[in-house]
Amino acid sequence: MTNGEAICQEFSDEVIVGEVRRRWRTARDKLERNPDSAILLRWIEEIQCKLNVEHFTGLVERMVQARYCCTQVQKDLAGNKCTAWFEPAESRNI
Repeated sequence: MTNGEAICQEFSDEVIVGEVRRRWRTARDKLERNPDSAILLRWIEEIQCKLNVEHFTGLVERMVQARYCCTQVQKDLAGNKCTAWFEPAESRNI
């Protein structure tokens, strides 16, 4: 279990961990400002958390401290729930 998954379980009714493919560029390519060179696809962790809206801010604060970023949030209009998706912050380098 990753640190991000453990944090989500503290706040969440349901946690789903999977992997998604993301574009990845090396630091050297970013410095050269060549957008077409060395673009790779990598599998990275994605955590989906379903939780009460009142716990959302606390979850995001803890996840940011653990070096995760929130990539998407969807609020359930019928209730007081939301779903948030997180990825490791280092995976967002494009």
